[in-house]
Formats: sequence, structure tokens, C-alpha cells
Amino acid sequence: MVAWHKPCIYLNFMLMDIRYLKIAWRNLRKDRFYSLLNVTGLAVAMAAFLLIIQYVKFERSYEKFYPNADNIWRVTLNLYKDGAYVTTDCETHPPLPGLLKQQMPEVKDFVRIQRIGESEVTTPSHQSFLENGLFAADPSVFSIFPQHFIAGDPAKALRGPLEAVLTASTARRYFGDADPIGKSLLLRGQTLTVTGVIADMPPNTHLRMNVLMSMHIVETFGVSLESWNGNNNYTYLQMQPGTSLEAFNAKLAAFSAAHPRLKDKRYVAETIGSIHLFSKKSFEPDVNGDAQTVRFLQIVAFLLLIIGTINYVNLTTARSASRLKEAGIKKILGASRWTVLRQFLAESLLINLMAFILSLVLIQAALPFYKNIVGEGAAAGIFSSASFWLTCVALFIANGLLSGIYPAYALSSANMVGALTRSFTGNLQGGGLRKILVVSQFAIASVVLIASLVMYKQLSFMQQQSLGMNTDQVLILRAPNLQNDTTSYTAFKQELMQLAGVQKVSLAGCMPGLGLETLSTTYNVTRLGDTNPASYNYYLYGIDADFIPVLDLQLLAGRNFVPGRNNHLDVIINEEASKRLGFATPEAAIGQKINFWGDKSTVVGVMKDFHQRSLKESLLPMIHPFMNNDASYYGVKMSSGDIRKTLTAIEAAWQQTFRDHPFQYFFMDDAFNQQYQADSRLAKLVNIFSVFTLFITCLGLMGLAAFNVSRRTREIGIRKILGSSVTGIISMLTKDFIRLVFIAIVIASPVAWWAMNAWLQDFVYRISIPWWVFIVTGGLMLLVAVCTIGLQSVKTAMMNPVKSLRSD
Repeated sequence: MVAWHKPCIYLNFMLMDIRYLKIAWRNLRKDRFYSLLNVTGLAVAMAAFLLIIQYVKFERSYEKFYPNADNIWRVTLNLYKDGAYVTTDCETHPPLPGLLKQQMPEVKDFVRIQRIGESEVTTPSHQSFLENGLFAADPSVFSIFPQHFIAGDPAKALRGPLEAVLTASTARRYFGDADPIGKSLLLRGQTLTVTGVIADMPPNTHLRMNVLMSMHIVETFGVSLESWNGNNNYTYLQMQPGTSLEAFNAKLAAFSAAHPRLKDKRYVAETIGSIHLFSKKSFEPDVNGDAQTVRFLQIVAFLLLIIGTINYVNLTTARSASRLKEAGIKKILGASRWTVLRQFLAESLLINLMAFILSLVLIQAALPFYKNIVGEGAAAGIFSSASFWLTCVALFIANGLLSGIYPAYALSSANMVGALTRSFTGNLQGGGLRKILVVSQFAIASVVLIASLVMYKQLSFMQQQSLGMNTDQVLILRAPNLQNDTTSYTAFKQELMQLAGVQKVSLAGCMPGLGLETLSTTYNVTRLGDTNPASYNYYLYGIDADFIPVLDLQLLAGRNFVPGRNNHLDVIINEEASKRLGFATPEAAIGQKINFWGDKSTVVGVMKDFHQRSLKESLLPMIHPFMNNDASYYGVKMSSGDIRKTLTAIEAAWQQTFRDHPFQYFFMDDAFNQQYQADSRLAKLVNIFSVFTLFITCLGLMGLAAFNVSRRTREIGIRKILGSSVTGIISMLTKDFIRLVFIAIVIASPVAWWAMNAWLQDFVYRISIPWWVFIVTGGLMLLVAVCTIGLQSVKTAMMNPVKSLRSD
């Protein structure tokens, strides 16, 4: 008897749970309208929550796949002017890490990594590729940043002077299915030998390397690894476990202050895990994310989930009349409070299960759009991710309990006699709570909508502001890497000038809109006679005499370079550089000599400031020496006619002159627009989820309005008999809800202003939040509320009063 007792109890509980689910299913089928509202609202909220959290988790996962990530730190360089902070450069001096390892026992090992910049790579079959992911590194890169070697030995890789390790996809591009080990590659006149192949870098890393070369290669480009004159290395340190970042940075500050070559400079260390979201330094190897954006999206995700849960709680408690009678009858027939509670919890879990399944269907349907917005990396393998399913399970359990526990508790607490008497009003206590929940829903929806409008306005502002030049129909061609050939660049330029549809052509070492890594920098720039160099960077690239006309740049003082002349040691600077060099006016700079790169150059012109980068960044102090027989880029000003025909003619000319080199082009305005990609992605996400927020809120309001109308059907009939108009009845049914929506807008407006004002601080050029944003949002919220409630009210208001009086 005893042995069978416990199994029987368990079986009894299982049968009871199944019976509860059957009853729950019958109740859901009976109230199809409200069930559909509940399931749809929860499903949309769950789907939106899971998609946002997937993106948030991806953004926070950078570098975590490295086993020793917590102990890998990057050293950066703070620059000061007269004791005031100016900027932080990610790149440091090449001798630094060796000294740190010698002097500081906390440093276990180090690696220097240097970005080579976009260059042509030529294979033995004379096929050329424009490669952007080129890096040189010390051999220790594979011990500090372990990689999976498909071929080759990590212990021996990059120990020779001119070796290269390729990623798997890069090896396939260069050599197809052939074995790449031992093959040669030509880069800037240097022959590299492939000694290893590693797996492709994952998307959640700031070091997106396609080709890794021996550090020695930078010396073949004329760069000394023992010099303190340039800072072009990323320095990574592997620290002893348990080292304090704060204490180590104090030691770096003391080291910087004591070093004779580091006047107005200070080294600072940061963990590699913090780089992607928290680092906003110059010369980053990749475009970083933003911690504030990620936090904002996380808040939006939870707000959406809260709105979906509020809908369920509101609708369930509002429809308490029929359910209270059911609970009262069960109690009279002997059911305990726990039994009734379990039944209502079962109903809640069933609704959440249906909503969860529907949310997965919605996620699957939305994946193509989701990938397009957040990128392949964040969306890759979403359904095969263990963390995604763990989040799903936690969400289902938590939301099922949180959304169901209050309605189940409230309904199971009903007084048996009161629930069955005719005098019972049919409502749970909690009308005040429902009002608070409705206000909360609309306040959240208002905040998200205001945020989407402000983001749209800021993005439009940046894209429409003048850049100080004309980027329309300016085509940029990536010039080939030519060795010992100084005539083909200008010959091709002259050939382009003969084409119909081409107005002007310029040669330059860089072009506006490109990354900072394409620029040269130096802080050793002074006016002649001044022996105190600046501690901040000046940005440099060579241009020819056509650069200013091609971009429609404005000269404030002086002249352009003279076509056909050598222009040797002549430079053109911008306003920002003129100010930093201490010239009172642009005119005062003309004819003055400045020292940089060991030369005494003469300022012949001062240009009006133009934005080398987007309006998210400050103006750069620019210095332009003359360039005529060498170039990295062509700038082609095209006519506004048949762009496609002109492009075809340009490509044909390229194939005649540079047939062994890849033809790569882009339009300058596209290059600037790409710099707003992260902000555009955020704006799209917020716009989409603001629509979701409004949709879920409307579902809840529709349900509450429908229930309110059905509960007052008799009252409406009596009012019509006594002479009330349809308009008066609709006004009576909507005014209470409108009051709640108005309160929500009043609460949401200051919250939204504070949040968006904080977001705008990240932009150098930003809007003031316009007053009409709050008016538009308030008007839209009121319109949506009136339409939603009105649709439910009109039918009942126009009903025959006789039919209304017959309703129960």
C-alpha cells in the first residue's frame, strides 16, 4: 500500500494538470476575441524582445571567445595641449611594449599589431586583389590571440622576416582549392611566403584580419621599430591574472611623465572586452559600437515586454465578472483556493505558450529584414544558439508567472457569496491599478515614439548639412599600386579628361569620406622658429592642383597649386590648422613657413574648413602638400547626364591602362552616408519597435474598450431612450480613456526629453530637440486612442435601445 501511495499522488496531480489545461483551452475558445488580443500582444512583445536581446548579446560578446580575454589589455595614447586633454590615439610607439615588459612584472607578454592599409596583393598567377584586412604582427599574436590553424604551425608562424598567414576565405580567394602553404604573394614590391591558414575571424571582434604578416615588413616600408618618432602600432599586453587596471594605469602615468620623449602624452590601458562599446578613440581598427545605444535598446526590449504583460493583466482583471462567478461556484463545490489558483495559472501558461510559439514564427518571418538592419553577425545562427533557447525558456517561465500570478491570485481570492449575488458589480478591486497600467503603456509608447522622431531628425540634419564641399557626382577610383612608375598616374588622368561626361579629375593621397587610417598624421608641426611642437595630430595627404576645383572647395586666402609647376615645399592648409598653428587670420598664414616631416614648407593657401569625416566628428587640422606623379585615389567630377554610360567608359579606359589591377570605385556621398550606418541602424530599430509598441498598446486598449462597452450596454440603451445622442454616448465612453492618455503624454515628455538630450551629446553637430516633436506625439497618441475606442463604441451607440436593454 505504502509503495503505491506516492506514484498515485503524482499521477493524480498530472491528471489534474491535464484537466486544468483542457478547461483553460475551452475558456480560450469561448472568448476568442480576448484570447486573440492576449496571444497576439504577448507574441509581438516576445518576438521584439528576443530579437533586440539577441542584438544586445551580440554587441556585448566582442572578444569573449578568447580564453584569456580578461587579461588582455590594449595600451592607447592620450594627447594633451598645455595640460588640457585633446584626444586619444589607439596607436602607440613601437618600442613601448618591450620597455613595459622589462620594467613592469605585471606584463606577461605583448604583441604589436600594425594595420598596413588597403593594398594590392598579387598572386603567382598575376591576379591582383585589393585587400583591406592587412595587418603586420609579432609572432606572439598567436599565443595572445589564439587562432585555429587549418594549415601550418602556430609556434613557427610569422617568425621569418616576410611570412604571411591567411584566413581560410582569403586563401580560397587567392588560390582556389590549391594548397596555399609555400605559395608567394607580392605586396608593395615585397614577396611574402604563406606559412599558415587560420579559420576566419568571427564577426564579434575589433580585429578583422584577413592577412597577417611578419612585423619585419613595416621596416621594408622605411619604418623603424626602434623609433619614438611615430606611433602606428596597436599595443596589446597579456597581463598576469589579478592585475588591477587602475593600479597599472597609475604606473603607466608615472612611466609617461618620466619618459623624455613623451611630453604632453600619457599611456592608458583598457581591457579588450571594453573596446567595442566604450572606446571612441581615433584610428580604431574597426567601427565600434556604442554602450549607450545598447543600453537604450535593452530598455526598449523590456518596455515592450512590460506592455505586452500589462495588456494581459488589464484584460484578465477587467473581464473578472464572469470568471469570479466561475471561481465562486468552484469554491462552493469544495475546490480549495490553491486549486482555483492552479487553474487560472494553467490558463495563463497556455496563453503564454501559444504566444511563445507564435513569437518564434514571427521571428522566422522577420529574419531577412532583421539581418538587413543589424547585419549577418548578430543574426547568424539565431535558432542554433544555445543562449537564444535558454533566453526563450527563461522568458516563457518568467513571463508566464509574472503575467498570470496577479490575475490568478485576485480571481482565486473572490468571496464566494459576493461573486454569486446579483448585486455583485462584476469587477475586481483594482480599477485604479488598471488606470495606472494604461497610463504606463501609453507613456512608454510615447517615449519610444519621441525617440524615433528625434533620431530621424538628427540623422536628417547630419545628412543635409553642408560638408564645406560639393560631393554630388564625384566618383572615387582606387589608384593601383605601381612600383617605379611615376608617369602612368598622370597619363590615365589625361585619358579620363578626354571622356564625355567627365568634367574634372584630381589625384590625391586620400579623399574626404574615407577612414582616418587612410590619412598620414604627425604632431611634429611648428611654425618656423617655434621649437615647441604640438601634442595633437595634424592630418596630411597630398593633392594636385585639381583637387580644389573637383570638390568645389573655397580658398579663404592665398592661391591654389600652380598646374604644370613642381610646387615643391608648397602646402595648402585649412582654417583649423591655421588656428592651431597660431595664425590670427587666414591671410596671416600666407607666405609663412612651417616645419613638418623634416622640411620647411611655405603656406601658399588657406582653405575654408571642410569635413574630412562625417558631422559626427570634429573638424580636423589638415595640411596638404603637392602631389602630381603618385596617388592613392582619383577624384572624378562627372556630368549629370548618363552616369552608367560614363562609368562604362571609365572602366574601359582603366582596362586599357591598368588591366592587371582591380577596378574599384565608389561615390563620395555614399562614403559619407556609410559613416551614419550605425545611427541609421539604430533609428530603423527604434522606428520599427515604436510601431510595435503602439500596436501592442492599441490591442490592449481595444480589449479594454470592448469590455467597457459590453459592460455598459444596458446603460447605453437607457441613455438613448432618455434622449442621449450617438455622439454624446461615444464621448461618454471615450473621455475617461482620453484623460489617461493625456496624463501619459505629460509624464512621457520630460522623460523622453532627458533621454534624447543625453543621446545627442555624442554628436559634435546636433539639433535642439524641437517642441513640435512632443505635440506630434501627443496628437498621434490621442488620435490612435480615439480611433481605437471609437471603433468599439460606435456599434453599441447605434444599437437599437430595445436590444441593448435585453443584453445581460
